[in-house]
Amino acid sequence: MPRSAKRYYRQLNKMIMAIVIMIAGFALFNTQASAKKVNQQKFQAKEAYVMDAKTGQVLYQKNGNNKRPIASLSKLMTLYLTKKAIDNHQISWDQKVPVDSELRKMSKSYEVGGFRIKRSKEFTVRDLYKAALIASSNPAAISLGKLVGGGSNTEFVKMMNQQSKKWGLDATFVSSSGLDNSDLGKYHYRIPHTSKKAQNMVSAKAISTVAAKVLEEFPSITKWSKQPSMKVGKQVLVNSNRLLPGGAFYHKSTHVDGLKTGFTVNAGLCITVTYWHDGRHLIATIIDSNTLYTSMNKLIKTVNSKYHATKVALKSHPFSIDGHQLTAQPAESEAVIWQRNGTSSDHVVNYTATKTQLPIVKGQTVGNAIVKLADNSSTATVPMKSTVNIKKKTVKTKKAHHHVSMLSRIFGFVGGIFGGIYHLFVEFVKFMTP
Repeated sequence: MPRSAKRYYRQLNKMIMAIVIMIAGFALFNTQASAKKVNQQKFQAKEAYVMDAKTGQVLYQKNGNNKRPIASLSKLMTLYLTKKAIDNHQISWDQKVPVDSELRKMSKSYEVGGFRIKRSKEFTVRDLYKAALIASSNPAAISLGKLVGGGSNTEFVKMMNQQSKKWGLDATFVSSSGLDNSDLGKYHYRIPHTSKKAQNMVSAKAISTVAAKVLEEFPSITKWSKQPSMKVGKQVLVNSNRLLPGGAFYHKSTHVDGLKTGFTVNAGLCITVTYWHDGRHLIATIIDSNTLYTSMNKLIKTVNSKYHATKVALKSHPFSIDGHQLTAQPAESEAVIWQRNGTSSDHVVNYTATKTQLPIVKGQTVGNAIVKLADNSSTATVPMKSTVNIKKKTVKTKKAHHHVSMLSRIFGFVGGIFGGIYHLFVEFVKFMTP
């Protein structure tokens, strides 16, 4: 067969594959449903979680602690660590990012690409950040991770797991993009000592918490995540979040402004959204749903109809840390707690220390104010910040130890002399004795 014919058939196969994937995607996302039919469908998901972005208060959960595949929701941790590296001046937004030949090859794939990269250092950190967030580009996410990890994909995945552990999350990452090892192995990006089919295993609670950390580190990320589309270079990034304005499942009342979608065969359809209700930013996650957007709309509306925000005034509070007394101020003058409609607003406020040792830096979190409703139905947590600097205790024992050591040597030397004389005297007596 001539080369031109072979090239033609390869291109034709790719086009057919792309069409099949598009049709499957439309079927899965139910884009053919009318608005009335959408409202009639039931809420459906294997895992779901809704929380306040600032206080962490849980408003709804279904199997929220179950670890399972989460597909591209994993990129939220990559985006967090990338922004953290920018804030720490380890990398910059305008820095050109190296992209190796395997990732450039991946970017050309209809199945796992999402954003075409022709050459190394073609795009900046900002470009690839947008591509990973909006177009869910896997090579963009992996390239960012490698940059943050000092050129090592393995080191970056290690950082992801270390950060999870630091936050107390039950999560296991083997990928910065959310791809399974079955896909990553084709491009030689499988982490050593992991199985051929290993994948990220994270709970709905854990990834919702990561989303909250992203918002805390990068509040303006929603300026990008709420865009239905965005242009980077000559490419148009299309946001797969159909809950945004212009999307087939957009509802004005839900006030969604982000954040990340995901899909693999093992994970199913997944989404973590940020939305506003009663003046507060909330986070909602659904994992593995066949009616993803319909179910998310129903979940948001259900939560909104059952809860309203109640404000509780907070005061400064004394803490005793490592024998030192200090005063801490709440990070916010008021705590906001979500209260079920029709329940009592009576509450109690408890203050607990989280810092146990010096030093203390002014503005550092040293404890929490925990607001609990009287019926024990809900709690909200607000960090307490130190108002003073306290240095670490210094114990001057080295010099004293030196003196003691010198005295020990002197006495040891003198003792040795006298011991030697005594030994000679004893031997002499023995010799002279008949």
